[in-house]
Amino acid sequence: MKITLYKTQKNIFAVCFILFSLCSLTAQVNNTKIKDGTVSTSPEKAKPGAIFELESNNKGMLTSRLTTAQRDEIPPANLTDGLLIYNTTTGCFDYWSQIQNIWLSICGTLPPAVFEISPEKCGEVQAAGSYNAGSPLIGSNYLRMPVTVTQPGVYTVSATTTNGYYFGGSGTFPAAGTYVLNLPGTGTPKNGTIDPDPGDPVTIILNGKTSSCIPHIIVTPMDVDYSINCGIINQLGDYYVGVPLTSANKITVSVNPSMAGFWSMNTNTVNGYSFSGTGTFTTSGTNQTVELLGTGTPNASGTNNFNLVSNASSAASCTSIPITVQAVAYTINCGTATQNGVYLQDVPLTALNTITLPINVTATGQTTITTTTANGITFTSGLITLSALGAQNVILTGSGTPTASGTTALTVSGTPGAAATCALNVTIGAQPVTYTTNCAGITTAGNYAPGIAMAASNTMTVPVNVTYVGAYSITTNTVNGISFSATGTFSAIGPQNVIMTATGTPTSGGTFSYAVTANSTNGGTACNKSITFVFRTMKVLGLGDGMYQPGSAGTGDASRAILASTANFSPTGTYQVQGITIINGGTNQGTTLKNLINNNNIDIIVIGYNYQPNATSITILNDFVQNKKGVLIHSQENDSAGAANLINTICGSSTAVVSGTGTTYTNPVLSVSDPVLQGPFGTITGFDLGSDVNNSYYVTGLPANVTSLSTQNGNATRIFSFKHNTLGYIFVGDAGWTAGQVSNTSTTTWPAKFAGTGQPLPKAYNAGITVYNSIMYANTMAWAIKYVQDNINSSYVLP
Repeated sequence: MKITLYKTQKNIFAVCFILFSLCSLTAQVNNTKIKDGTVSTSPEKAKPGAIFELESNNKGMLTSRLTTAQRDEIPPANLTDGLLIYNTTTGCFDYWSQIQNIWLSICGTLPPAVFEISPEKCGEVQAAGSYNAGSPLIGSNYLRMPVTVTQPGVYTVSATTTNGYYFGGSGTFPAAGTYVLNLPGTGTPKNGTIDPDPGDPVTIILNGKTSSCIPHIIVTPMDVDYSINCGIINQLGDYYVGVPLTSANKITVSVNPSMAGFWSMNTNTVNGYSFSGTGTFTTSGTNQTVELLGTGTPNASGTNNFNLVSNASSAASCTSIPITVQAVAYTINCGTATQNGVYLQDVPLTALNTITLPINVTATGQTTITTTTANGITFTSGLITLSALGAQNVILTGSGTPTASGTTALTVSGTPGAAATCALNVTIGAQPVTYTTNCAGITTAGNYAPGIAMAASNTMTVPVNVTYVGAYSITTNTVNGISFSATGTFSAIGPQNVIMTATGTPTSGGTFSYAVTANSTNGGTACNKSITFVFRTMKVLGLGDGMYQPGSAGTGDASRAILASTANFSPTGTYQVQGITIINGGTNQGTTLKNLINNNNIDIIVIGYNYQPNATSITILNDFVQNKKGVLIHSQENDSAGAANLINTICGSSTAVVSGTGTTYTNPVLSVSDPVLQGPFGTITGFDLGSDVNNSYYVTGLPANVTSLSTQNGNATRIFSFKHNTLGYIFVGDAGWTAGQVSNTSTTTWPAKFAGTGQPLPKAYNAGITVYNSIMYANTMAWAIKYVQDNINSSYVLP
């Protein structure tokens, strides 16, 4: 039979395999063969008679792998006849049989049998042997059961009573048909059958299914009789909701046997538990105490009333035996409660915001532990079951949104069962200070000048809007030697001003941008504020005669008027400087020149027409440029040898040669990057400079440490103007290049034009060109002021 069954299953496996293959190769017209790399790859169809064939020397086919539990979870709607899986629990292939409505195993393991007790055979289910109350069942006690098998397989049968004994067995039905099972009995009947009771009903379960056939078994009562004193029944042990009864849970009953023998007493089941006991009276005529043990688990608290019945011949019994199941009771310990999670003002609590609350359970049951609501928050355990006695922790979960920081006091209570309330403190963290800055509204106060230390009046006011109060810190970076900062505490929300105070000493003049940084949680608003630093008052020494240098020029002459104009050089002018002090040095040489420089602490020297420095003066001027780090604007068109000597001395060279050219009017500006050519008064790159009247110098053989600014008449080898790359020195080959007056319109003289208010202007000049002398002059002075501010050694005294 087993061999036949296995062959049948093997054939079914083959069919399932073919079906599986067909599902994998839909839309194939011809039969198909698949080869892997271990065999020939030449085209070849499957063997005749096969729709699909696999060929390999070292590989197989792998199907779905499931455990028995996973297999049984496949929805019934998806169970298709022939569905194949590999069962990892049994190590066998299983397939679904639609006809038999079960999973079958290819390994030969039989399925559960399908069988029943037919209605006409129910009367033939009989208990063999004799059944006496108090007597254990023996081998002759069995249950004879005829069954009809429609599907062979394994079986398990149980037949149970409620009177202390039962029957059962298991095995295999090799084939369909009719069988008679003899199920051995086990146990001891407790109570006998009293007429007209038909006997103990027997519940029969066939392979997990309850049969409709319910036979009865007559149990002969014991010859025992006794009376029960219902007034002396005592409860022992403690009874708690949800806690299974133990050997300590019992009742004692006072009895007086009148006839010795096996006794049995039991109660009905109330609230999930009951009591029962058996034993043998060996003597009679004396009062005795017996114990009935409790079984089951109480479902609820309160007093339960039980009825007691016995196997006494006199049918002794009792009613309304009270047993008390304690109501839930516990104590709460707030002192060691733990606050869990992060708590912040105005941040809603989540499931992570909990309190671990220690309690001590003295009686089990259901309860709810909650706190009062304060500061917008509350905590609760929800309805919970305390199923164990003793110390344990309960988790209270928070809800709500705290509206304020600090300590929030809550009262914890439990209903029902808490012995008392207790006080609990929850700490709410303050929101970090949060505010926004109004960048557009930032203002500054005080005066800002290079070299003048900041005072209490130097402030920067930042408008802010505070969302959360707290300690603030607003600062700037350090730029040009100074920074701003302010610290404090916001005590109120809303718009307000923060005043930062400046510290440090500005090192330079000009406009500088300060980045404002705030410690707000949201980063505040990135702001930048620009501050203009006015250069300090500059002292300018003019050397030469007439209108050609600012010291001797009149107020209507360009060389003075351009420097003296507040529209050009002043705290509010085009180039911010506190002022320019002009000192006339005339044509003084040597010691007198040195004293003029030292006594007046000169910053800038302008050489104009008719000043020809001698050897001593050249040394002094060189010392002024090299060591004091002042600026020398050297304009010269006579004494070419002396001019070359001054150039070579300052530049540290011997190759520069100065030459005169006679009348020159156009001197194109080179396209080089230099603040003299691209300055605050305009860009003159590519334009022209004009010479005055009838003579100009040009320089050849210049060293590499200078930058050429313009050429003479466009001749690239003849440099009309140049500037030293690192020192404060500039040369222009015309002593009258800064000459000019407002009303002069000559196209051959006075090439420096300016407006009535002093602003430099271009001038129409000889041969239809336009010259930009006054603009270059103003740019040169602006460059000189910054160079001096950054470099001059004010404490240096020329020896």
